[in-house]
Amino acid sequence: MSNYVSEWSLTRRKVFTNCARRFSIKYLTNNIQKTREYSAPRWRSPYDVMIISTREVFFQWLKDLHNNVIWTGKTIYSNLRFKIITNLYKFNSQNTEGIKPDKDRLISNGYARLKTLLRQPLIRKLSSGEIREWSFHERTGVVTFGHLQVYCSPDIVFRTANKWHLVRLNFQAERKQPYLDLELCTMLLWSKGNQYMPNLESKFTIYGIFFLDGKWYQRRVIPSQRMLQETKQLLEKDVHHMNVLRDYFYRTSNIDTLPLTKSPMYCKRCPYKTNCPVFGDRQDDFNKP
Repeated sequence: MSNYVSEWSLTRRKVFTNCARRFSIKYLTNNIQKTREYSAPRWRSPYDVMIISTREVFFQWLKDLHNNVIWTGKTIYSNLRFKIITNLYKFNSQNTEGIKPDKDRLISNGYARLKTLLRQPLIRKLSSGEIREWSFHERTGVVTFGHLQVYCSPDIVFRTANKWHLVRLNFQAERKQPYLDLELCTMLLWSKGNQYMPNLESKFTIYGIFFLDGKWYQRRVIPSQRMLQETKQLLEKDVHHMNVLRDYFYRTSNIDTLPLTKSPMYCKRCPYKTNCPVFGDRQDDFNKP
């Protein structure tokens, strides 16, 4: 039997709250011989490939910007086109259930999404040089919080005067985000592990920049000690519930008995839908535009 769940990340939380079965396959079956086939590189829907590719190209752009290398619109487009085509092959998305993806449409949608992000006020301040002291980070760094391992790095950090700003980007947000402020405040845990940053919540401003319904939105949060405490409680509660699911899963050893998502749209893009017992029952929903 594998160890208890101790890791928390936004991705894990999102998967867990949407579909217990998918969470178990992705995070709980790695050490089980009979479900080893699930650990292989997974299929991704063409739409998800577009989102993944757009994020990757944005961070390529950000890296070059930090090195004073400026991209033209043509450079952005060509890099995005290459990334999308490459990732379609990487994630086996070239032929989805007998239907080939519309590459031109994916590239066009990704390019429009990326161009509007670059016009977003905070990002534009970076590209114009208005913000001079800034850095960018990958979310692979882990922070130890008690017995938990938390992946909570900001995407962008910048400083103006005596104020630090932590920024997280979401290239495809969900319509319902009831704990958005607390999720954003997890970045404070990252800051407390950085020796170059202050240890006072009042020294920070937190931003969430997310794409929803064709537009980029910005959420600004002024953190407090109370909010940070509520954030820690959220992490503890999430991991506790993940372990409750883990215990049930290892008692039954049957993935198909676990709770399923209620959203056909979430199923439509799921990389594990092929063997899901509910897939056939929802086939009509999947075929809706």
